[in-house]
Amino acid sequence: MFRQNHLENDFGIDAYIDIITETGQVTEKSIAIQVKTGSSFFEEVNEIGFVFRGDVKHLNYYMNLQIQIPILIVIVDEVDKTAYWEVFKSEKVIQAGGSWKMTIPLKNTISIEQKETLKNYVGPVTDYASQFAEQWELDKILNEGNNRIIIRVDKNDVINNDIEPILFAIKRFQQSPELILSLKSSVDISFDDFENDKRELYEIPEVQAFLVKLYESNKCWPYLMAMDKAAGFIMTLFCHYVPFSKGEYDANGKYKIEFSPKESLPFIESLFLKLNDYCEEIGLSDKTNVEITKKLLPTL
Repeated sequence: MFRQNHLENDFGIDAYIDIITETGQVTEKSIAIQVKTGSSFFEEVNEIGFVFRGDVKHLNYYMNLQIQIPILIVIVDEVDKTAYWEVFKSEKVIQAGGSWKMTIPLKNTISIEQKETLKNYVGPVTDYASQFAEQWELDKILNEGNNRIIIRVDKNDVINNDIEPILFAIKRFQQSPELILSLKSSVDISFDDFENDKRELYEIPEVQAFLVKLYESNKCWPYLMAMDKAAGFIMTLFCHYVPFSKGEYDANGKYKIEFSPKESLPFIESLFLKLNDYCEEIGLSDKTNVEITKKLLPTL
């Protein structure tokens, strides 16, 4: 899109070419241009193109502006209805007496065929409108309420003790206050890849190390994690105290775990400390803090 500059703001830049996406979205990516017309600009020619002579008063302005956006020098042949261009760069400019000059190549004509070449000077153009549409669609799903968000942990991440993929998801869940409020006590963690392992999850050293590291990485867990006997929360508790836990099946076939309440006290205390810090950091109310605390106590 061609956008002419007002004369009072003309310091050697006559207009801007604004880059528009294929879907019609403005991008704030632009090319500044100086346009000159008249036969005098075509009188001096060398083997490559036309020699353009510029005003010294514009040189400093161009040098600073070209750091931000590309600048085109354009000369228009009104007889042939052809415009020639070259990108202004310091290495293309040479001194010419008390002025400066640069060559505008004959091969550089303003045409649809040069569209991609010109776009390359502004760098990659991202269609953020489409990205927002995808983001808002996900936000809509997450914001529906009463959702259980289950994060499936890849076995390779557990073995490599790599919590970054989970932290990325957790960061995504906290991108806006609306999401934070919607996902309260809704997040659970699943280790489906270990279903064929005869050991309980908390007995697997890699799972234990993974959950301990994950829990210690963020203050959000007491707020975000589901508390209704959710696997992720219970496993996190047991993984902190495997040496003091013992599991076995009872006569009814139910798996029972015995652990020392005394040894688990530091973990329980840390839950409330993290909850207090998180509520204060996010700006959540005391009412919410009390609500989560009441959910924690029966679970523990």
